Amino acid sequence: MAAILRFLFIFIGLVVSASLVSAGELAHRAADDKPIRIGIIGLDSSHVVAFTQLLNDPSSPEHVPGARVVAAFKGGSADVEASSSRIEKFTAEMKNKWAVELVDSVEELCRKVDAIVIASVDGRTHLEQARLVFAAKKRVKYYTTTQGLETIRRN
Repeated sequence: MAAILRFLFIFIGLVVSASLVSAGELAHRAADDKPIRIGIIGLDSSHVVAFTQLLNDPSSPEHVPGARVVAAFKGGSADVEASSSRIEKFTAEMKNKWAVELVDSVEELCRKVDAIVIASVDGRTHLEQARLVFAAKKRVKYYTTTQGLETIRRN
């Protein structure tokens, strides 16, 4: 339960932060039954599954209404073991359990969503991914793990 609450805290911070949406917009979308469409870049972390569950599972007591993960760009880095060894498992869960549409590019993802979470484990990819999101004029939240920061430091 503590892990779920920790993820909830992190994700609420992501969703209601000014870089994605305001708390008022989130409440308005929940009331209008038009959820904010969230896209995720990088499916190589268990965090993306936890975030998606919080938003997409209304039967969960930890559910956060008003936004929904609807699409994702798989991403991944073959030379980063923490990415390459886990990406297929998390991608399959996002597609099969949470019905998240997989797209072939960041540009295609941007056309399908209102806001983006960059969650790729490999921090080297974040700048280029963010540039594509900015060019599409989408709101973006950068999320990384300790592994992602270590990858940036090494390179």
